[in-house]
Amino acid sequence: MPSYLQLAQEQVWQDQYVPDNLTTLLIDPLRAFYSMGAASIGAPGDNNHLYGRHRSADWDRSSAFCTNRSYGTTDARDHGGDQNIYRAVDVGIQGEVLYAASHRVDELVRSGAAPGVAEWFGTFDGVNVVGWYEGGPSSSDDSHLWHLHVGFWNSSAEDPATLQAVLAAITGEDMADYGSLGPPPNEPEYAYAHPDVMLADLHAALVSRKTGWGGADSAGTWALFTDLAALNAKLDQVLAALAGGVEVSAKVGLTDEAIAAVADATADELAADPERDGAGT
Repeated sequence: MPSYLQLAQEQVWQDQYVPDNLTTLLIDPLRAFYSMGAASIGAPGDNNHLYGRHRSADWDRSSAFCTNRSYGTTDARDHGGDQNIYRAVDVGIQGEVLYAASHRVDELVRSGAAPGVAEWFGTFDGVNVVGWYEGGPSSSDDSHLWHLHVGFWNSSAEDPATLQAVLAAITGEDMADYGSLGPPPNEPEYAYAHPDVMLADLHAALVSRKTGWGGADSAGTWALFTDLAALNAKLDQVLAALAGGVEVSAKVGLTDEAIAAVADATADELAADPERDGAGT
């Protein structure tokens, strides 16, 4: 297997990129929905992917390291669109979540409602790899027992309708209002990369999908999000004031009763541990 340095020396490798629509309409919403990061959900393949739709069509055709030049390059639908884009996504879901998503994607593709999907691989049972490849049922290696793969015709990898249909099929939900959130807030880099996306945005998205998300069964969690959104709104006001040059000084106001309580507590602690005030040494 070639090293990254060897691969990166080719200009065609350097020219590859993830198209904006694939990121904003599919990858970012999936990461947010499943609370997963780039290591689990993404478009570029690792160095084991030396052919196929985890590489650009131009890379597949011309790289000295490509091991199968015909995969994802010969159909007319792979000659349309930008030839430097990645045109697949892997979703690192497992178990029953993967099985259900595989069934939904299979139904979507077989229905003909998403003709932009060229291939998908997953599993219905954790034992057999199932899927679809360029017009008919197919299979692939057993890594797809632990993740879902969806690949697009090159001409459709940026098509909003195709990406939104696949997103809804994978998640099993109407994600129309969820696609603009970006990656999940618990990603370490999230606050730095997306400072404009706040908890209030997450709350608004959850409002739009409350029924399908859980409704009354999720009342406790729902209330938490509501409280967090309200707290976040107050935080936004404070941050805006600070940004506007408002000076905030530290002030502590204690009543006589509070001062007495502190004194009593201190006396009790010293009595329990005489060494704290230098006695007993």
